[in-house]
Amino acid sequence: MKRFFNITVATLTILLGSCNKYMDIVPDNIAELEQAFSMRAMAERYLFTCYSYIPRGNDLQRNPALLSSDEFWLNSMSNYSQSDYPNWYIAMGAQNTNSPLLNYWDGNNQGGSSDDHIRLWRGIRDCNIFLENIYKVRDMDEMEIKRWAAEVTFLKAYYHFYLLRMYGPIPIVDENTAVFEDPNNVNFERQSIDEVFAYIVSKIDGAMPDLMVDVMQPVQENGRVTQIVAKAMKAEILVTAASPLFNGNADYTTYTDADNQPLFNATWSMEKWQAAATACREAIETAHAAGKSLYKWIPPTTMVTQPQQSTINQMSIRQAITERSNNPESLWVNNRSTANQSHQGHAYMPRSIDPARITNQQTGGFMAPTINIALAFYTKNGVPMEEDFTYNYAGRFDLRTVPLGNSPYQYDLIPGHTTVGMHFDREDRFYGSLSFDGGRYFMNNHTSDFLAYPINARPGGNAAATNSPTRYSGTGYTPKKLVSYFNVIGEGQAFSTYTYPYVMMRLGNLYLLYAEALNEVNGPSAEIFQYLDDLRERSGLRGVIESWSDYSINPNKPNSQEGLREIIRRERTIELAFESQRFWDLLRWKTAQEELNTPIYGWDIRQNTAQTYYRRVVMFTRTFTQRDYFWPISINELRRNNKLLQSPLW
Repeated sequence: MKRFFNITVATLTILLGSCNKYMDIVPDNIAELEQAFSMRAMAERYLFTCYSYIPRGNDLQRNPALLSSDEFWLNSMSNYSQSDYPNWYIAMGAQNTNSPLLNYWDGNNQGGSSDDHIRLWRGIRDCNIFLENIYKVRDMDEMEIKRWAAEVTFLKAYYHFYLLRMYGPIPIVDENTAVFEDPNNVNFERQSIDEVFAYIVSKIDGAMPDLMVDVMQPVQENGRVTQIVAKAMKAEILVTAASPLFNGNADYTTYTDADNQPLFNATWSMEKWQAAATACREAIETAHAAGKSLYKWIPPTTMVTQPQQSTINQMSIRQAITERSNNPESLWVNNRSTANQSHQGHAYMPRSIDPARITNQQTGGFMAPTINIALAFYTKNGVPMEEDFTYNYAGRFDLRTVPLGNSPYQYDLIPGHTTVGMHFDREDRFYGSLSFDGGRYFMNNHTSDFLAYPINARPGGNAAATNSPTRYSGTGYTPKKLVSYFNVIGEGQAFSTYTYPYVMMRLGNLYLLYAEALNEVNGPSAEIFQYLDDLRERSGLRGVIESWSDYSINPNKPNSQEGLREIIRRERTIELAFESQRFWDLLRWKTAQEELNTPIYGWDIRQNTAQTYYRRVVMFTRTFTQRDYFWPISINELRRNNKLLQSPLW
C-alpha cells in the first residue's frame, strides 16, 4: 500500500524544532503566499521557481555524473579542494556519512546552499505549494492553469526520481500537511523502490494530457515541460526501474522498513522491461511526429570547399550537443544551466587551439578525458579496438608518424607529427569528441576543413600545458565535443563563446534506451538494429551486423542477447560520452564495481619528446565498493529522524 508523506508548512518555527531539516521546512508568510497567486504574472514567477530546482548539468562542481565516473579527471589534487569538486573526491573514495559530498538530501557540500535553488526537497515543497494554490489565480483561463499544474506535477515527479537515483528508496512527499501539525507526525521513512517508481510514473501519466505536445513559442518556451519531454523522461525512468540495480537486486534483501518489508524487490520482472520498451516507443513516435530527428550538420555557405564526409560526421556529433537553436535532436534542455565562456574556455578547450594566438590565456581545458575513455571508441570499422582483427591492438601504445602529403589521415591528424598508434584509424565520433596531441580542430572561421587548427600538446606547442596551476589538461585530452565550433579566439586575450544549454535528453539517447529495452524483452531484432544503425550511419559507420561480420573476431556477437547487450552498452558509452550519462548507466547496470575499480590513466604531459610524452601515467587507482551505488545520508539527519534508515551498507 502506498504511503504518501507530507511536508508541513508551518507559521511558527517552534513546531519544527530546527530550521535546517532536510526538507527545508521554513515558515511561510500567508499574506505573501496569497499575493504570489493573486495574478498570473506573480504565479508565473512561482512557476519558474519550481523549474529553478532542476539540477544544473553544466555545473562542473555539482553534477555527480561529470567527475564521479572515469570519463574525466582533474590535473592535481593540490589544485582543487574537496569543497571545490566534491564529485571528483567521490571518485577518489572520499564519500562519508559525517558530511556527505554532493549532499542533495540536506543541501550541503555543493548539493545546495541557503542562497541557491538546488535542494530538491525544497523544490518538491515549492511544487506542492504551487499545486495547492495555482487554481486560485483569477486572471488565467482553465486550460493554462491545467498546463502549468501539469508542468509542475512533472517536475515534482522528476525531483523524486533524481533523489531515488542517488539514494535508493526515499520518502514520497505528495502534498504539504496542515499548519500546526504535530511534529511527531511529520517524521518520515523510506518507501520501497517499486512504490516510489510507481508514484513517479503515475504523476507523469496524470500530467500528460494537459501538457502541450511541443513548445509553441521556441524562443520563450524552450526548456518547458511538454508531452515530448514527459514521455522521453518517463522512458528513461522506466528503463532505470527495469535495470539490474532496481530490478531483481538480491544484494539488499535485509534492507527492510519498520514493518520488516523489503525496500528492494529481489524478484526480477520482465514486465518492467516491457513497460520500458513501450514507453520508449511512445516517446520516439511522439518526437518523430513533432519533427524531431537526429542532428546532421550542414556545411555553411562560407566554406569555399566541400568538407570531407568525415568532417560532416564529426560536426554532427558536436553540434548535436552544442547547437542551441533549430536543433531537431534536443528533446529537453535546461536553459538555466549553460556552457558559457568559463566552461568552454577554462574547462573544455585546450590552450590555444590557434597556433597564431598562442599567447592567449583564456582557454586551458582542465576537464580532462582519460585514456580509459579514449580506448572505448571504435576503430574506423565500427567495432571495438580489441575486437577488430585488422587493427594492431597490441601496438596501440606504439608511436607512429602521420604520413606527409595527401593521406587518409590529413584531416584528422597533423601530417609529419608523431603520435600514438591509438590515434590512428578510429571512428569519427572519436575525432569529433576528443582533442589530443597530433589532432586537428575544425572551427567556424575555417573556410576549408583542411585548414583546421593543428593541436600540438607537447611542451612548446600551441596546446601545451603552461605554468598555470589549473588551466591545463592533466591527461593530454580535452572534450572537443563540448566546445561550440562558433567560439572565436581573438587577438590578445579576446575570447568569445557561443553558449548553449545543458541537454537533459536528446533523441539519440532515446534511441539507445529503446534498443536496450527491446533487447532485454526479446533479444536481437531488426527494429533494434534499425535504431542502432541510424546512429552509426550519422557517424559514418556501417550497420552493427555488417561491421561485426566483416571485422570482429567475434562475428556472431550481435546475434545473442548477451552479446547485443554488450554492444548497446558500448554504443551508449561512445555516443553519449561526456554527456553525464555513463556514471548513471554504470550504476543502474550494476557494472560500476567492474568498470570503476581500475587505474585512471593519462599521458606524461610535461615531457618534451614523443617517446617520453606518450608514457602512460597512473593518475589514480579507483576503488568502488557495493555501498557506493547509493549516497549516504548524513548522521545529523539520521539523528533528527529516528524513522529514517541509513543508505545500504553505509
